[in-house]
Amino acid sequence: MEKIILHLKDSSKLSFLIQLINQLDFVEVEEVNKKKASTKYDFFNSAGLWANRDINAKELRKQAWNRTK
Repeated sequence: MEKIILHLKDSSKLSFLIQLINQLDFVEVEEVNKKKASTKYDFFNSAGLWANRDINAKELRKQAWNRTK
C-alpha cells in the first residue's frame, strides 16, 4: 500500500477533496487530526519538580554522560 501526504493551500477545499477521493474505489481515505499546540508553557507550574529528590547537578551530569549506545 502506498501513502501520499497532501498539504492543502486552502483548507476550505478539504471537504471537496475528500468527497472527490472517496469516489475512487481504489483509494482509502484515512483522516488524521492534527493536535493543536497547547497554550504557552507556564514555567512556574514546574516549581518543585525536583523537590524531595536526592540528586544534584554533578550526579545528573554523571548519569547523562554515562549512557551506552
